[in-house]
Amino acid sequence: MNDELTNMLRTFEALGPLVKNAVKSGQVIRPSCELTEPDPDIMCEYDVEIPMSEGFSVTANVYRSKSAAEKGEPVPVVMCAHPYNNHLTPALGNTPLGGAPQQYRLIPQAGKPVFSKQTSWESPDPNFWVPAGYAIVNMNLPGYANSDGPCTVFSEIQSKCYYEAIEWIAKQPWCTGKVGLNGVSFLAITQFHVAACQAYGGPPPSLCCISPWEALSDPYQDMWAYGGLQEYGFPAFWWATEVKPALNGTQEDFIASEGCIPTDFLKEHPFYDDWWREKAAKLDEITVPMLVCASFSDHCLHTMGSFRAFMKAKSKHKWVYTHRTGKWDSYYSPEVQELTKNFMDCFLKDDTSSGFLDTPPVRLEVRSRLNDIHDVRYENEWPIARTTYRKLYLTDQRYLSLEESQTPAEVTYKAKKGKAEFSHTFPKDAELSGYMKLRVWVEARPGKAGQETPDDMGLFVAVNKLDRDGKPVHFRGSIGSTSDRVTRGWVRVAMRELDEIESTEWNPVPKGTREQKLKPGEIVPVDIALYPSSTFFAAGETLQLIVAGKEIIPTPPYIKNESMNHGTHVLHFGGDYDSYLLVPGIPQ
Repeated sequence: MNDELTNMLRTFEALGPLVKNAVKSGQVIRPSCELTEPDPDIMCEYDVEIPMSEGFSVTANVYRSKSAAEKGEPVPVVMCAHPYNNHLTPALGNTPLGGAPQQYRLIPQAGKPVFSKQTSWESPDPNFWVPAGYAIVNMNLPGYANSDGPCTVFSEIQSKCYYEAIEWIAKQPWCTGKVGLNGVSFLAITQFHVAACQAYGGPPPSLCCISPWEALSDPYQDMWAYGGLQEYGFPAFWWATEVKPALNGTQEDFIASEGCIPTDFLKEHPFYDDWWREKAAKLDEITVPMLVCASFSDHCLHTMGSFRAFMKAKSKHKWVYTHRTGKWDSYYSPEVQELTKNFMDCFLKDDTSSGFLDTPPVRLEVRSRLNDIHDVRYENEWPIARTTYRKLYLTDQRYLSLEESQTPAEVTYKAKKGKAEFSHTFPKDAELSGYMKLRVWVEARPGKAGQETPDDMGLFVAVNKLDRDGKPVHFRGSIGSTSDRVTRGWVRVAMRELDEIESTEWNPVPKGTREQKLKPGEIVPVDIALYPSSTFFAAGETLQLIVAGKEIIPTPPYIKNESMNHGTHVLHFGGDYDSYLLVPGIPQ
């Protein structure tokens, strides 16, 4: 099968379920958002050309206050940059049926985010920021929409141009010279990169603060090959629906810049090489004030990278906001808008009257189920310093024990469709907030006598919550899912080698630089990172651990490569095999 046909089929596989659900629910006709009319005081300047040192220009839409302009009053700027075409707004009539951006017709929301008709996908809303005394600058990255230059993703040229654009904007007579950054997903990723701009050795002098709202920070580790297992669904979906349509040029132009399209990134670069390292944000070089959102509901995409950014950034002033609802519901909510404004006021207006600077660094939301928030409180660090890690050991009675058995045992399941389940019932109330890890000893066996022994395994892991009646308790997940579990993770066993520098006892990080195929009869330990989570278990409720050879919680458009799974998976525990689930308990 040729590459073009493979990519077409993968796009259909990733996109098909979303389209089907959108049609069935009526969301394709009645998008899950509410549009408001633009504030009459807003002055729109479209396609402002910003010159680059490379010899081309990028374009930006600028939204300012008419009354402030008439008075000659300069204002600080809230800015974003992305590859998604800033002309795709209802106000310009470039969205389906003249209504919401297409994503709101396709991707379920937790509620109905409210924003103005001048707001493009995942960008700050001029209706909020302009009346608050700011200008909004919404920029197309080089090579997208009507910006010239090479079309790339996660690249140095993008951050270099963003740096230059920030400095150009800061020098305009209507700007006070202070710029802050804001936006969701790719609009957050670009903030990480420009705040540690490699081309200029640091952030733009006029960049005063950033507010990245949910973002991966290492494309290889966070999405394309999390746990060493190939993700092929989301790259196909993302490329076909959002990136390719916005190119200022052709697919061949993109290939000339990147070497291949996103669906082939892992094919061309299967290991964590210099090409991937250059696409990872240099988080430990970020020093500007930062308010980052790291949600517990964006497994498969942004959760791990956002928490990593908060922990690694060297910023003197940094905060993290956690939640487990929809990312766009949260981002456009009155609470978050006001919180972000208070943050921006501190560093762009020198206005600390809101008391934001006295806010503890971590806003923690603890959920007990889909729509039930058990607690919202502030902590001084992440992970929480008073965390008590406990090991729950796998047993042949299919429960998780606080005591390790001295008797070796095993559980098997069919690699393609089988699974193994273990459970632990809490005798008293418990809060698990932080990182979980599964350490498990595994072996691959043939399915039948005479068959070849598999030399690799793909393991999928989920932690489920069961109520006192033994029924599953669901949570919100990525891309509008309402049937997510507490947390999940996966690993390709041949890519099990850990990065000793980046790994911790509670968060193993695969090195990704070579394969270690299994030998017949070989039993090896694998450490599997599960996404950060924050969940309350009442006394009598149960934690259920599931290990399987296929995705336990299907969440289109995310689709993992399970092709290495055949034969029988064997889990070993007891005796010399210390298989356990590490859980982060928070003392009450």
